[in-house]
Amino acid sequence: MRNPQQTVEAMRRSIEGVLTEEATMFGVSVPRAAHLIDEREHLDLSYYLRHKIETVRRIRATAVTDALALAVMIQEDYAAARQWADYLQTEMNHDQLYLADLKAHGLTESVVLSVPPMPATELLMRNLTQRIAEYGSLPAVAYSLFVEWNSSIASPKAVKRAKSALSDAHVKGSRAHTAIDERDDHYRMMIDIACSVMRARHYAMHMLEALVREIAALFRAYFHELHFFAIPTPNGEARARHVH
Repeated sequence: MRNPQQTVEAMRRSIEGVLTEEATMFGVSVPRAAHLIDEREHLDLSYYLRHKIETVRRIRATAVTDALALAVMIQEDYAAARQWADYLQTEMNHDQLYLADLKAHGLTESVVLSVPPMPATELLMRNLTQRIAEYGSLPAVAYSLFVEWNSSIASPKAVKRAKSALSDAHVKGSRAHTAIDERDDHYRMMIDIACSVMRARHYAMHMLEALVREIAALFRAYFHELHFFAIPTPNGEARARHVH
């Protein structure tokens, strides 16, 4: 790493305190917060598939904000921008992994892309675009840091749960995605890039913490919307709009 190890570790400890607090807030305030990872629950397929669709939409939408951040980061710290560009090249292919899983359910790419993003996702994209204009590349890095930390904790559990409820063929893409993140240690990479950008911008730690909390609140809003998309009835079935 280009940043001193002591600096990186201090940032990691500080931001993980915030991430842990936000994860606790998610658990106590979001309906069915553990549904995608709790194997004791019957898997609500409507909830699950809509979440997979939204994940594809969000990957493609954040490719735009990530590109905006790259253009800014080149002026902030060129070496960090090179690392960020490598990360983006990998991330832009991840939609294909989730599309492969959705195809196993009979949902084609054209069907997936015909589903409008949820309001919370559209708000997230507007927020990221505005924050990048205000603060430079750090908001996009904060988003990726938040997503990678949560993915490192929840994704293996979610893949195991979906495989158990469905089949191995239905989670091949998700399993490959988890393996890539583990192999490349994307969370650690985001910590390093955040250190570089904050140093270049002379930002204090509270800036990153505030951005992460803002992103976490928008994700809670999304999962509230997802819950109301597929509301469980007393017999365990779901009332949901069709995704195709």
